[in-house]
Amino acid sequence: MDIKEELIDNLKLTSNSNIPDETFKKLLENSFATLVGNQEVHNINTLYNSKPDLIKCVYATLLTVTAEFGRHNLDKEGVKTFLINKCNYNSNRANLYAEFYEKNKQELQVALGNVGTHLPNITDVKWKIDYIIKSSNVDQADGPLFRICLIADKYDEVTGGKKTEHIKFSCNSQELQDLVYKLKDAVRHCQRLAVDH
Repeated sequence: MDIKEELIDNLKLTSNSNIPDETFKKLLENSFATLVGNQEVHNINTLYNSKPDLIKCVYATLLTVTAEFGRHNLDKEGVKTFLINKCNYNSNRANLYAEFYEKNKQELQVALGNVGTHLPNITDVKWKIDYIIKSSNVDQADGPLFRICLIADKYDEVTGGKKTEHIKFSCNSQELQDLVYKLKDAVRHCQRLAVDH
């Protein structure tokens, strides 16, 4: 696991006595609540005391590092070992952090898995062309009818993995041309954004 030295140095701030145990515990509760999508348990402004910059720095660091632990699927022992060996945590604070992490790990990973995946990721397309030759309610055929099936991967919160989803629709020639035009326009826009950054 690759965590920047700056974050490790900031974590070392939480290992010393500058932050009381009760404040550290409240910061952990807020961090995990925020990361799993719940409301903060404590008002962060009440935790400042005389060191607002230190508390804000530690809070941001706890959020970032906790997300990294979840992203790398560390277990409870891995978290404790990292905190004790790399960040000079005492065993009490390392155990407290590891307990919070273990208790919230599954919710944390589901929340992280949903970041940026609210829309399905299209992986394939299947299509068919139908042509209406004769119909009792159509005097003149409008041309071919396209049946499109977009095959997409979507994150499933229940199983914790990908699931395949089929998005099916039908359109005529004009609607298909409009869709293709809009997709090309979106690609051009994304390429322009990539070049600018």
